[in-house]
Amino acid sequence: MKPGLYGQQLTLMEELKAATFLSHARLQTTPFFEALAACQLPLESYVGQLRGLSIIHGVLEQALESCPDERVASVWADDMRKMPLLQRDLRYFEPRAVADLKEAVEAALNTAERLRLSAREQPLALLGWLYVLEGSTLGAQGLRSSYARAFLLTGEDGLAYLNPYGKTVHTRWAQYQQRMNTLGLKAEERGPVVEAANEMFLWLESIFRRLFPFSPESRTFLVTSINPEAGRHPVPADPREVQASLRAADACWERFPYFEQRYGERGRRFARSDAAWLATLCPYEPARIIQQVAWLSRVLAGRGMPTLLLQVQLEILVAQLAGAIPGKKSEYDKLLLASAELQGARRRHLTDAQADALTAAFHQSVGPGWSKQFPHAGALLVCAVADEMAGAHGAVDNLRHWMTDANRFPTEWIAAVEKTLVQARAQACPTPARDGHQ
Repeated sequence: MKPGLYGQQLTLMEELKAATFLSHARLQTTPFFEALAACQLPLESYVGQLRGLSIIHGVLEQALESCPDERVASVWADDMRKMPLLQRDLRYFEPRAVADLKEAVEAALNTAERLRLSAREQPLALLGWLYVLEGSTLGAQGLRSSYARAFLLTGEDGLAYLNPYGKTVHTRWAQYQQRMNTLGLKAEERGPVVEAANEMFLWLESIFRRLFPFSPESRTFLVTSINPEAGRHPVPADPREVQASLRAADACWERFPYFEQRYGERGRRFARSDAAWLATLCPYEPARIIQQVAWLSRVLAGRGMPTLLLQVQLEILVAQLAGAIPGKKSEYDKLLLASAELQGARRRHLTDAQADALTAAFHQSVGPGWSKQFPHAGALLVCAVADEMAGAHGAVDNLRHWMTDANRFPTEWIAAVEKTLVQARAQACPTPARDGHQ
């Protein structure tokens, strides 16, 4: 501990507070908060704040959850996660199709990149960034009424992030302080923590200064409005196409329970951003669309999402886009060519009759109870084998790893999975057959 006034030893939390005092004050006096207090803050600025914080929390919380340093793990707890609250607030504003502020988004993405790099090089820095964001839960309660008044919000609608702990906020803060102060960090270990806290305040200040004031040219639609963790890939400029993409992703998600069972809410966000990216391909020539979809299909298949899922996603997406803007149906229909190509690539290795028989045999083996809980498991296993034959590296291994987890499935299920994979590989044609429907 460092000496303080009259020679007392500063705790880690006291040192952090003293070292970041000026950085904290600068953030609080930005035009953003002045406009908020005067009820003059535009809605784009508030929604932009939620999106920017989602980008940061997404990276930080992932890093905290996977950090190998036991000292960091002793401070972090799963119930400190703020991403679910941020996503809840953003879903509330989703029907309003609020534009992004591109300079603020860029500042948030740059912050996220810095966080990823530093987390690998100096894990203790995570404690400094967490200190800033966890400390904001105290000030957020005071600001909550200002946001509610400025945007006519009631209850928890659009305000969940500003009240993460309710009436227990001070108790939670005291518990967090205790965990931090009992780490027993040496002076040379405290340095990176304090430096990281000051950096976080500076990064936040940079974001908030771009959230307000802003120029009209800053308004645009970026993928971060759909999925704050998706990076920088394009999305449609037409809000109707964006909304159609979201509906298509949600419909596909609901059709295949496997998505939620394996990937959870984070997976849903990526499904939505992927669907929006697919919609941007429509203006291109069919050959380029097929090429881009084939690339995405290999990436997804290697992560446990067989091409059947993308095929169906494309079919639903076309229907939603054409329903939103009927005059562009012929343009949207080009995506169906890519969907048909995915199906054709599988048929060149396993015929429909073979795939159907293998799928039926799998579900007969596992029984009606498990078949109801995982209704498409057999089809996904068979599809993964065909995808692997078609060149999707890791398509089978990734899916097999999840579907043979003994903590999730009984021995009968695991045996059926292994048997189905063996039979599918035995029946599959390594060299594409001339007629996939033989």
